[in-house]
Amino acid sequence: MLGVQNLTVRYGSHVALQDATVRFEAGSFSAIIGPNGAGKSTLLKTLVGLLPGTEGRVAFDEGHSARQCISYVPQQQTLDWGFPVTVWDVAMMGRTGRLGWLRWPSKRDRQLVEDALKETGVYELRARHIGALSGGQRQRVLLARMLARQGHLLLLDEPLTGVDSATQEQLMALLKTQAQRGRAVVMVTHDLEQARRWCDHLLLINRRIIADGTPEQVYTPANIEATFSTSHLGHTHAEA
Repeated sequence: MLGVQNLTVRYGSHVALQDATVRFEAGSFSAIIGPNGAGKSTLLKTLVGLLPGTEGRVAFDEGHSARQCISYVPQQQTLDWGFPVTVWDVAMMGRTGRLGWLRWPSKRDRQLVEDALKETGVYELRARHIGALSGGQRQRVLLARMLARQGHLLLLDEPLTGVDSATQEQLMALLKTQAQRGRAVVMVTHDLEQARRWCDHLLLINRRIIADGTPEQVYTPANIEATFSTSHLGHTHAEA
C-alpha cells in the first residue's frame, strides 16, 4: 500500500532519520519502535505529509492518494482538550475531510460516526464534552474519529500512552481487527512487548532502520541493543 525509499529527514543540520526504506502492506499491523529522539514520530509525520522528506520518497500504490488513504491519530498531549466540542463532534471530524467544510453530513456520515463510536466503546459518551474524559476515553474518541474517516492506512502516534493496561489490550485488539479487515495499521510505540504480542511487522529504528520484519525475525538481543543504545543517538533531540 505504501512504500518509503531512501528517506532522509533533517531539521537544519540535525539528521532525524537517515536513508530509511520500508513498506507497509494492506492487512498488516506494524509497530515503529525506538527510544525518544530516534525518529519514530518523524517517520510517521512524513508518511502523513506533515513533514517534508529531505531526500528519498514516500509513494502510495497506484490509484491511491494520501487524502484518500490516511487516517491519522496524533499523540494525545499535542491536542487541545479544552476546546468546546463533544465526543460526537470529534468523531464527526473524521468525516469532514471527506465532505469538505461546506457540506452537511449525510445519513451515511452520521451512521459511520455512530458505528465508530460504538466499536470503540464511547457511544454512550457522545454528548459529553471532551475535556471531561479520562485518558483512556480520549484515546477511544480519537480512534473513533479515525474509524469514521474510513481510511485504508491507519497511522497512530503513541496510542497506548496514558491509558491503563486493560484499555491497552482493548485498543490493541481493535487495531488488530482493523488489519484483519484489510487495512494497513501502523503505530508508533515504546512498548516493545505489546508490539511483539499483537503486531505482525516490527520496525526498529534509531535514526536509521535497525531491523525490519516479523517479530520472530526482529526480536533479538542484538537488535534490541542496537535500537536502544544511546551511542546511536548521539546528542539528545526531542522528536518533532
